[in-house]
Amino acid sequence: MVEKEVRQEKSKGTMDMLLENSIALQKTLADLGMSLRELNKKVSLMLELFEVAGRTIKEKPARSSDLAEKVDLLIKQNKTIARGLLLLEKSFKEKEAERETKVQPLPSI
Repeated sequence: MVEKEVRQEKSKGTMDMLLENSIALQKTLADLGMSLRELNKKVSLMLELFEVAGRTIKEKPARSSDLAEKVDLLIKQNKTIARGLLLLEKSFKEKEAERETKVQPLPSI
């Protein structure tokens, strides 16, 4: 009799745990479903944006070539600035080396 009650208590505890886990799983699945719906909406909006951008580029090809020319000009300017900075660095290092060779430490007494 006592063993039967102990088994029933264990069985009841196991059932309660299974019920709690099932409820937690259902909540997680519901959250996942809502997240997937939200993601689907955002991907649809992004796809729509790309479609509009594609149509706009097809309609105005001259504008995109102007943009490409401007980007090329910026790249050339960037390269020129980078060369100038490298020359400044080189010049600075040479002057620093000259100063170090001119300045000699005083002999210790």
